Amino acid sequence: MRIANTLLFAFLAFYALLARSEWTDVCLSVFEKAQLEQELISNGTSARGVVGTGRLYFHTAPAKRCQLKDVFVIVGDSLEAFADYGEFTSVIYWNPNTGAGTAGWVLRSRVTETATTVASGPAAR
Repeated sequence: MRIANTLLFAFLAFYALLARSEWTDVCLSVFEKAQLEQELISNGTSARGVVGTGRLYFHTAPAKRCQLKDVFVIVGDSLEAFADYGEFTSVIYWNPNTGAGTAGWVLRSRVTETATTVASGPAAR
């Protein structure tokens, strides 16, 4: 049930963010294709950490042109991963201070599996 609720949240968050993307039609098409072809990540292996340097930007769909300008995480932040598609991973970031979640696609090369469990939303605070 937790996975279903989180996926629903991520899906709704995607549509809210999609309006902020400059490539709305292209991103929607890529997003829909990814929903059919993505590789789901099991709950026991969903914890991810941000690695590399600089900001890791969120995308509305798994395509570089679908990057959101002002939505990002930084090295050391924890994410919960849902699926892989191409060079992207679908994730959600739960702000530890507010409990607010931000969902989207990030470059897979910038995240690594961790043993740390990610707190899931306001109920986990």
